[in-house]
Amino acid sequence: MAYQLRKRGHTYLYQVDYGEEAAVARIIVRSDTPGPEGLFLVKQDGSLEPADDLPGFGINRLAHDGLWPRPPREAIADARVIAEQKSCGRR
Repeated sequence: MAYQLRKRGHTYLYQVDYGEEAAVARIIVRSDTPGPEGLFLVKQDGSLEPADDLPGFGINRLAHDGLWPRPPREAIADARVIAEQKSCGRR
């Protein structure tokens, strides 16, 4: 599932992904300019944890603070469902 967000003249694409981590889902974010991808981990309660420090990911070069824009609500909701499903499978 992919979602788009426009911010300050740039387009960000958010891809909800199953991921390798236990009991969380991934939201991978890409900008419309070359550079690293961002990563958010979504827990079963819908909380987000930036994970740009994992290998293969990095800061947002378009933002002065390096932070990626928060994913759209719909992306978080989809990721939350995946995290809940992964959590149930561990029991």
